[in-house]
Amino acid sequence: MMAKVTEVLMPLMGEGVHEATLTNWLIKEGESVTKDSPLLEVSTDKVDTEIPAPASGILVKVMVPIGSVVKVDQALAIISSEAGAMVTTELPAAPSSQASTTPPIPKEPSADRAPDDHEHQDDSPLRSSPLVRKMAQELGINLNQVRGSGMHGRITKKDLLDFEQDTPAVMSKPAPSVPAAKSTPMPMATPHTQLKLGSVDGQETLEGVPVRREPMTRMRQLIADHMVESVRVSPHVTTVFEMDLHQIVKLREKHGAEFQKREGFKLTFTPFFIHAAVQAIKKHPIVNTSVDGYDILWKKDINIGCAVALENGLIVPVIKQAGDLSLAGVARRLNDLVVRARNKKLKPDDVQGGTFSITNPGGWGSITSNPIINQPQVAMLGVGAIVKRPVVIDDMIAIRPMMMVSLTFDHRVIDGEGGSKYLATFKEIIENYREVPI
Repeated sequence: MMAKVTEVLMPLMGEGVHEATLTNWLIKEGESVTKDSPLLEVSTDKVDTEIPAPASGILVKVMVPIGSVVKVDQALAIISSEAGAMVTTELPAAPSSQASTTPPIPKEPSADRAPDDHEHQDDSPLRSSPLVRKMAQELGINLNQVRGSGMHGRITKKDLLDFEQDTPAVMSKPAPSVPAAKSTPMPMATPHTQLKLGSVDGQETLEGVPVRREPMTRMRQLIADHMVESVRVSPHVTTVFEMDLHQIVKLREKHGAEFQKREGFKLTFTPFFIHAAVQAIKKHPIVNTSVDGYDILWKKDINIGCAVALENGLIVPVIKQAGDLSLAGVARRLNDLVVRARNKKLKPDDVQGGTFSITNPGGWGSITSNPIINQPQVAMLGVGAIVKRPVVIDDMIAIRPMMMVSLTFDHRVIDGEGGSKYLATFKEIIENYREVPI
């Protein structure tokens, strides 16, 4: 009986996700694997996740090494139902090998000639991410002239920004038919600041202080890029309100034990905040929009992104159709997403489509925060720690559980009045909360 051979293909990870970085093989070549058990880990610009084995058997051939950028439907490995099966498939070149390990030094273009349109097209797209290719197109840079510092010559955002700075002639645009005033582009912020480092006895130093260099993880690189891009795109404004959680604390104390017995997990304060945020969005939908040029995009759905801290970074899974959920429904969805996020079981669809986000640094004792907007959204709610403080209630001093809540919003589309009105409504809902979580 002939051995059954199964090819492991890179699956479709979600709408708009066409490639991923293979970050780890969980099963080594020659080891056995069970169908649907974790086989490898990949990282996209949205999420880190595990890919399950499509069949049971022996992993007889690994076709793609760790660190390679792989495309959807690309063959990654071969599983055989029997050990020692003949595998004739040739090991394909890694996607990023289209660029040599040491790319050619960029040639200085002629100063008296503007680059042709076709020169801006990337002939080897696997050498760069979609974000880098979009930036190159906007800046008028030919990626074939950029030296890639990433694995297998992959071009990073840093390479693009360094090239822009070092070769200003490349940035010249074709001369317009009608004379026009030369515009000076705004400087682009970048997390890849080049520091002036020294060396003492072979030890790298910064301003005389010895340092140990450690490359960022893939997730941390993406967070750095996204945060800097958000600050560059959106003028951030933050407003802060103080709120009394007396009513919510009483509801949670009264129904928390019964909820945990029925649902199997603890009822935290976060579902209350999410549910209240959604009700406030319904009254102030401007915080649930996006900006496209000079157009405002009004969204029909309310999908709440909830920041979840991981061991190596941060991820924002999304509660879809949150406007249709009860408090208990929000709690169930949130618990499911948090558990899967921390077990690397999220799919790219779980972190896409958010329309408004909430972060809760109060869990670590932070009183307030100025969160950075999660693009292309226009607002993010920051929840502070719950602290018992003396407050004046009906001209009498009382001890109440108080909390600071901040709203950071995009001033292109939301004015100070709009941001304050949203938080005022959120405060009213929180301080007069009535929905029972069972």
